[in-house]
Amino acid sequence: MNLDRLRREFPDYDISTLPPLPEGYIDSSSYIDAAPSFENEARGLKVYIDYANYADRESGRSQRFCVSRYDDEEGDYEDVALSTNDWAEVTRFLTA
Repeated sequence: MNLDRLRREFPDYDISTLPPLPEGYIDSSSYIDAAPSFENEARGLKVYIDYANYADRESGRSQRFCVSRYDDEEGDYEDVALSTNDWAEVTRFLTA
């Protein structure tokens, strides 16, 4: 996966802590978000993967992983479908 956006938008993010994403997700990271993100446009899902170290998290969330659904009315990813610290739970959700 090409991680150029993540590297540019979050230069202090330790890429070695990034879990493996399922097929179909692309780096959609943007500095306007609190954490790097990965989008699957076909499924209407976006995964935010916050910093592994809680102290580094700008979001203040205790959960490292967040999955949002695309909201057609808002024209953006709005609805939080899953928020967890368990990557296995995220993987099951993304591949269901």
